[in-house]
Amino acid sequence: MEIKNIDSEFIICDVPEHDKHKDILLNLIDKMPNNPFGGVSRTDYHLPKDFEREYRRYFYFHIVPNIMQQQTKYFKAKRWEISHAWFQQYKEGSSHSSHTHPDTNFTNVYFVELPDQQFKTSIKTREKEYDYKVKEGQIITFPAHLLHGSKTNGNRRKTIISFNSNFIY
Repeated sequence: MEIKNIDSEFIICDVPEHDKHKDILLNLIDKMPNNPFGGVSRTDYHLPKDFEREYRRYFYFHIVPNIMQQQTKYFKAKRWEISHAWFQQYKEGSSHSSHTHPDTNFTNVYFVELPDQQFKTSIKTREKEYDYKVKEGQIITFPAHLLHGSKTNGNRRKTIISFNSNFIY
């Protein structure tokens, strides 16, 4: 077997007017049922697809188009699509084990609340943790086949909105 390394993109985008969006999104997320899963304190990942998600409608309308249009232009694609989106909240001691996202090109994480950068999403390339800087109000986009997860959270809540995206050529 011969292995060739190729470059791959990790994109970090600022969300315009994050402070305004943060308050609205957190209020809408607060309306969601308390639904822990695994080590994650709250998530809607496993709720039925037809369950009403006001936060997601707001997110798709006010945040996603700007970010995805920038990325579509960068990748020189014709269009983009999102195959799934969900929120996750991490309270003290919660975590999410390393995993990948099959059947999609990219994974995206919007850091709605990130009180401490040491609790950002951990991304691994060939068993080595990828070192990147991100702050609250940013979205990181990375190849969905890479292992990623959330380390055990500290004593301040972290909230993310994660979504899977594809670019069509």
